[in-house]
Amino acid sequence: MTFHKSISARTQFIKASLLAVAAAGFAFMEASPVQSSISSPAEMLPRADATLVAATSAVDQAVLEDGDYLFGQSPQPWVNGVAYAVFSVQDNQTVGAFYQPNSSFDCFYGSVQPDRLVLNVVDSYEQTIHPYEVALTLDNSLVAGGGAGAYTLAGFHRLDSLSAQDIEMLAVCKADFAE
Repeated sequence: MTFHKSISARTQFIKASLLAVAAAGFAFMEASPVQSSISSPAEMLPRADATLVAATSAVDQAVLEDGDYLFGQSPQPWVNGVAYAVFSVQDNQTVGAFYQPNSSFDCFYGSVQPDRLVLNVVDSYEQTIHPYEVALTLDNSLVAGGGAGAYTLAGFHRLDSLSAQDIEMLAVCKADFAE
């Protein structure tokens, strides 16, 4: 599997996709204007001040149980042009990647809060860190019977299983950022 470093049309599509998802419910930290020359997916994320989002200690209640997760803008896995998030949760800490199939990916690490993921996204090209937050929403349709609903990322669909490529990207990010 080869991940390509830059494709201008792909970059513009990712930018448009992330902006559309932002309108659907992403929670952002003090966003600043988008830069005019974008070379990686992480550069499309709104930036906060230079202070990094600290990975906080575990909260009282686990929103996402320990394990591996895959979410996509499409309910179908591995669709070209669609953004995905693959990540692992351990004791309310997370490590993972944002990606589009057949493209580059950006690793992230951070914490799981009751209503959001608080992340530091690492630009795969420049290795710069961008604070980022993703809203968690309760989706009662994911649970059968009268039990509590399951949480999902705002603007994303929860997918059941990770592909070999998802596992490979997750392993790379864990090797670089897992504590």
